[in-house]
Amino acid sequence: MSRNLTIVQKISKVLGILSKIGFIMSIVGLVFCIVGLVLSVVGGLSMEFAQKIVKAELESDITMKQVTGYCLAGLVICIVSVVVTKAHKDYFEMEQKVGTPFTAEGAKSFRTLGIMNIAAPLICIVAVAIIRSIFKINFDYSADGSFGTGIAMILLSFVLAYGAELEEKKVAK
Repeated sequence: MSRNLTIVQKISKVLGILSKIGFIMSIVGLVFCIVGLVLSVVGGLSMEFAQKIVKAELESDITMKQVTGYCLAGLVICIVSVVVTKAHKDYFEMEQKVGTPFTAEGAKSFRTLGIMNIAAPLICIVAVAIIRSIFKINFDYSADGSFGTGIAMILLSFVLAYGAELEEKKVAK
């Protein structure tokens, strides 16, 4: 294995660990949002407790309907985050197993991740905007960086695909 590929594999291993952490944290957030949503809907969440949490964040009084809206908005974001971080985790596991990012399958998977990095925040922005209008909440969701990262990943996937072509030619000789 070349020195540069060794470096790439070490970086891939670190990114794989970070994606696993992100995936786990997304699941934890998802669980908390589900619990908060269920408690706000069935009345198991006291208004005093909800206002203490939200007041620290927003400095205003809110209704239980708005608490439900906040939990629902968070739930949507966490669901999308679970899907995206799972895809990243799976990619890095596959890349580590193969030992190189320069495979046709790896390049295609990386391109898919780039598309997901662009589409996921758009889904969240639209969903949160709908939830904001229905529940009259001031939930600000920002997708800073995701679009640029997604575009960079798509462009890099073509470099990975070219590397895969070169590897195939080398093996064919």
